[in-house]
Amino acid sequence: MKVKVKICGIRSLKAAQAAIDAGADFLGFNFVLSSQRYIDPSKALEIIKLIRGKTRLVGVFQNADLKNVNVMAVNLGLDLVQLHGNEDNEYISKVTKPVIKSVSLSKQIQRIKAAYFLLDRIKRSRGEMVNLKKAAQLAINFPIFFAGGLNSDNVASIIARVRPQAVDVASGVETNGEQNLEKIRMFIRNAKGVKI
Repeated sequence: MKVKVKICGIRSLKAAQAAIDAGADFLGFNFVLSSQRYIDPSKALEIIKLIRGKTRLVGVFQNADLKNVNVMAVNLGLDLVQLHGNEDNEYISKVTKPVIKSVSLSKQIQRIKAAYFLLDRIKRSRGEMVNLKKAAQLAINFPIFFAGGLNSDNVASIIARVRPQAVDVASGVETNGEQNLEKIRMFIRNAKGVKI
């Protein structure tokens, strides 16, 4: 079995198409206003119209109004919703699409009812990587997306150690804050080269 790959922070058709052509299983569109990777929903829709059906589409939200999340999920044709805030089980249960919930190792995954769990650093794009040994233990029993500190150089060895269901990358395929098409291709190639 090969790990699935999510390229997050899509802001251009070129990056989306490069990721799809290289075999990305998920593309992430960031709708968190405070994020440097934020994309306006209208621009996201322009890209999505041209790639719909080619891969699974994920919308990233953080402590957003639930009704707005569900409306955007329908209007944009999202396949999954990724939550990065303090959303609880009551909130998650009312999201109309399958949920990827961001968690830290300190949180009790057992208490959260989500389709997938994203293990990420507490401070995204900086700080120490999630503990690989603990992540590997969780990946035995839970559908884990592993994120934080990944790049094309280390992704293969981390997949081999953690054996997650998917890996998720944003800053690791960027150069000076912009998505780098060659880095996207290399990341996906190296990730897909590992059998788990």
